Amino acid sequence: MVKVLVTGGAGFIGSNFVRYALAAHADWHVTTLDKLTYAGRLENLRDVEAHPRHTFVKGDVADAAVAGPLVQASNIVVHFAAETHVDRSILSAGEFITTDVFGTFVLLEAARQAPDLRRFVQISTDEVYGSVPEGSSRETEVEVLGERRRIPIKQGRFEDDFQPYDVYLYAIARK
Repeated sequence: MVKVLVTGGAGFIGSNFVRYALAAHADWHVTTLDKLTYAGRLENLRDVEAHPRHTFVKGDVADAAVAGPLVQASNIVVHFAAETHVDRSILSAGEFITTDVFGTFVLLEAARQAPDLRRFVQISTDEVYGSVPEGSSRETEVEVLGERRRIPIKQGRFEDDFQPYDVYLYAIARK
């Protein structure tokens, strides 16, 4: 059984990914880690709450005691958890730094210790990656940084109009 951890899986896009992953992969057990804030709602996972290959854990990605063991027990991590909306980032910058930066750091540190982890997929927006002052971003810069550090990084961009399943399909195709 492939063990998949989905952070932020009670949010709109994350919950769609969880449902799709369970339906598409009979050999996957999906664990959803979500803090259940303004964006994550258990109602989004009602139709899979009793699924035999799904486990829900209420917790914070920034809490190493909770997130660390979940990452270390996983074969695949799909990281959706993030604070969103630029207006909120201005009013509550500390929450964004804690979740989007430190939470991702916690997951990546745990990933370095995970013996069976095959893939870590970071799903995010400009609140994490930052905006580009002019022109468009060059994803190759991140891939080159990964090569220098001998970290296999695959990165891509979606068009403005994408569906949750597109995220999943893209992540799987970028092996």
